[in-house]
Amino acid sequence: MSASRPNLRTIADRLGISVTTVSRALKDGPEVKPDTIAKVKAAAKEIGYQPDARGVMLRTGKTMQVCSILYSPEVGDYGDPGFLAQVESLARGLEADRYSLVVLAQTSTEDPLEPVKRVHTQRMADAVVFSRTTLQDSRAKYCLQHDFPFVSFGRTELLTPHAFVDHDDEQAAYDAVKRLIDDGHRIIAMIDPRDNLTFFGYRKRGAKRAMVDAGLNPESLIWMSSDVSVRAAREATTRLFTNRRDATAVVCASQMTMIGALEALMELDMDTIRDGIGVVGFGGMPFRMLSKQKLAYYYQPQRKVGKVLSEHLHSLMTGTPAEQLQTLLPYRRIDDLAAFREGEDF
Repeated sequence: MSASRPNLRTIADRLGISVTTVSRALKDGPEVKPDTIAKVKAAAKEIGYQPDARGVMLRTGKTMQVCSILYSPEVGDYGDPGFLAQVESLARGLEADRYSLVVLAQTSTEDPLEPVKRVHTQRMADAVVFSRTTLQDSRAKYCLQHDFPFVSFGRTELLTPHAFVDHDDEQAAYDAVKRLIDDGHRIIAMIDPRDNLTFFGYRKRGAKRAMVDAGLNPESLIWMSSDVSVRAAREATTRLFTNRRDATAVVCASQMTMIGALEALMELDMDTIRDGIGVVGFGGMPFRMLSKQKLAYYYQPQRKVGKVLSEHLHSLMTGTPAEQLQTLLPYRRIDDLAAFREGEDF
């Protein structure tokens, strides 16, 4: 017969104190002496005590969980290690508040609002994190209308302020196109997702601004629409270099897009070094194997994103106004992936 699960009484009997004192000590109650709090927490850790989630929910109305929505098609072919790094960092950041992270998948055929509504109406979590934001994002509107805490990985143009973490895609796209122009490229293609996603608008604005500043026609940029997947990007890149043989550079929206573009070049017997094809990628995991290609990589450290997401969630759920929880993170450009990987801790 298995031993019973450790509870507050187990700790109290072990230390010779009351259950009430144990409960207050685990909550860092100011009425409990610091040395008692330390002893209680040490005993709880030693015996493997974990609060009963159902009991906590009955007493407080809280699930002690945060839900991150994963858009599953983005990890459907090669996976996305950047997202995994974000999840690991987010989960670690939530531990201090005794929160657990759960991940809920959104399929390609599912309305993006449905998973968020399910989390809220079924009380699956106390807050939610989602990405792939749009200008008038229905999920953000829903959460704001129902006073349901959320932090988005991406911005919107809603009038009501909300907490977000995002990358500065406009400045990064500007820098990428400007450097390609400086290297002599004139026919440049942008492989991006459909234009209803907010970050596409920022990328488009930055790329066009670089063309204008260089005295070039911004309308000469080639826009290739592609889902954020290796397969879709490979097909888009094949169409590009088949139909526009004068194109000499491609700027990819994501890590998966970049890999798809490189696969297409290989199938077309084209080479970034031999043929002088400029390839620019964006992502959260700069694979060392890509260092064999001539490319520029705009690195978005997803562990940093996860850390800031967890900090914003903590602040949001403890009363900090949402307008004070809006963070724009810069990209880091990498031109030598091999050297970068040698010194970076992922």
